[in-house]
Amino acid sequence: MTKKFVPLMLSLSFILVGCSKGLGGSGGCPTVKEFQKKLDNLQPGIQIEKIEKSPIPGLCKVVIKISEFNKALFYTDAKGNYIISGNIIDIAQKKDIMREEMEKLNKKVLDKNTLSEVEKLVDLTYGNSPNVVYFITDPDCPVCKRAEPVLENLAKEGKITVKTILLPLESLHPEAKNKSISLICDKKGFQDLIQGYKGANLCASGKEKIEKNIDFMFNKIGVTGTPAFIFPDGEVVIGWVGPEFILNKFNLR
Repeated sequence: MTKKFVPLMLSLSFILVGCSKGLGGSGGCPTVKEFQKKLDNLQPGIQIEKIEKSPIPGLCKVVIKISEFNKALFYTDAKGNYIISGNIIDIAQKKDIMREEMEKLNKKVLDKNTLSEVEKLVDLTYGNSPNVVYFITDPDCPVCKRAEPVLENLAKEGKITVKTILLPLESLHPEAKNKSISLICDKKGFQDLIQGYKGANLCASGKEKIEKNIDFMFNKIGVTGTPAFIFPDGEVVIGWVGPEFILNKFNLR
């Protein structure tokens, strides 16, 4: 899928043309084949994965593939004449249907074999609890820095063990890769990461390890942003999560 169309669709607050007739269809949905032709005329390269009825009367859900690991969606009418995208609010339930559908669509859950591979990638460990949180981080990621003291405090309280995997995003943070390599080469720990350690030791094994992290996260499980968290049940969460979320995962209060 091209990169231009998806952000355009997802940034629109609500596009609906001729809704008085467009939403009054027979309740069916266009086929993937026929709707794909219409999208190809609009902009080639949009790959439809499936079309199915939506809980919203008169609307059909169109799931599109952005990459191997990421999907997006929008809605169309029964005849496939319109594109509806953006926030769709259920007034009675007070919830954003679009957001919830996107979260479900892109929820990642790793199997046991993949989790065992994640365990082999751990660079830094902090804590002694059986409740393990895998923390995928870039040393210069601002949101990651916000997460670090939260994880540190939970580990100090004996509630979790933080197992850190370094994933420098060099295109965003030019110094992050060397910082990650030196943390490994100098055998530093989680608190050194918090303190912003930057050494000059860029050993070959450290470079190899970071490349392995990048390859696995990007190409094997589709984690391309930081922070990311992986829990023992296999759930992968990309982005900030608060302490309440983490404690709930382990039924801790």
